[in-house]
Amino acid sequence: MAHFLNRVKTVLRRGKRSSTCAGPKESVWKILPSHVLVNILAFCELKDIGSISLSCRLLHDRVAKQEFSIAWAYIQLRKQMHQTGHPLDGVLSPGDDIAFICELFPPPPPEYSSVVDDSAGYSLGYLGDLKRCWNTCIRLSYHLAAHVVEHHLETDPIVQPLWSSSKTEKELVYSRAVAALQAKLVYPIAYAVFFLEASAVSAHDSHNSHHHTHELASSVKRQQSILQKAPFTDTHIFLSTHHCMQLLFSTVQRLMGPEIPHSSAESWISLLLTTSTIERIVSFFLAIAQDDHKKQKGAHDSTWSHRKEFLLRMRQDLNDYVATMSNHGEHMDDGPELNHVWFQAASDEMDRRGAIPHTVEDTEVHILHGSVVKLQCGSCYDHYNE
Repeated sequence: MAHFLNRVKTVLRRGKRSSTCAGPKESVWKILPSHVLVNILAFCELKDIGSISLSCRLLHDRVAKQEFSIAWAYIQLRKQMHQTGHPLDGVLSPGDDIAFICELFPPPPPEYSSVVDDSAGYSLGYLGDLKRCWNTCIRLSYHLAAHVVEHHLETDPIVQPLWSSSKTEKELVYSRAVAALQAKLVYPIAYAVFFLEASAVSAHDSHNSHHHTHELASSVKRQQSILQKAPFTDTHIFLSTHHCMQLLFSTVQRLMGPEIPHSSAESWISLLLTTSTIERIVSFFLAIAQDDHKKQKGAHDSTWSHRKEFLLRMRQDLNDYVATMSNHGEHMDDGPELNHVWFQAASDEMDRRGAIPHTVEDTEVHILHGSVVKLQCGSCYDHYNE
């Protein structure tokens, strides 16, 4: 036994000496090949990539050095995972569809590079902007769908006698209807965002060329030229976006009352669409949601609400807009007309394509026992047949 213990001690002493002489181990993150690191990070969420980058200086430097390659691999991986089929068919569920949104908003060209590189212009910041844009589309489509379904259930005469008193069944019908309508709205909302962004750029360029950006004729002409380019060359996309815009307008107009009457709501909504991002409309829906939450808790104050505060800030925006126009030599008592954004240009483009009247298949969302929500406008066949 003593002989065995002596042998163990000898081995341990040798191991201790060898470990002392070997020196510190090199970090695996330092010796990991760059293409392997890029592929690993491409599978991560953006917030996880940021956390990894902040974990140590070595990883921060490697991520910064490989940023374009990581962003490129991130996009390509999600394109491979992207389901086949037309987005407007309702097959794709509202989710992390960066593959779709990056096709609408490709990265800007590199400013200081003469080398052609597939990853040029891609960055983690660009991916963050895409993520934010898509999340905005998801949030707006959800709030819009929720208010449309709720209003339909409260007012549709077909629903009333069939509406169950069971709270569980009501919640089930409501949640299913909201999910189905949101799936039909999220992609047209993304196309609407694309139009508003392209229109803003066009108006800015026109302003720099010393044109009157507020002049209706030139504004409509510029917007119609956008509708004559991809993705709106697909008439199905164009009409679906138009129906979505019509639903968005009518819903916001209804929710602004009674503080903002229908007669002046058009100017307010136009102001939201032309001087703010689509996130401002999301903020309007969030203000209403906050008030609804307070009502459920019995803490609602009839003299003040988040919605009233939002509308009050909008009034200040309207005053600033009118003052800005006055500084440019234009007398204006009200805000921009609704036809200044989308609707007049869309009407002219539908007329040019011979799409008045028109119909778009699969525009109905079934709610309960034959009661449906329809995505349509005044130029649809159904309206002409009424």
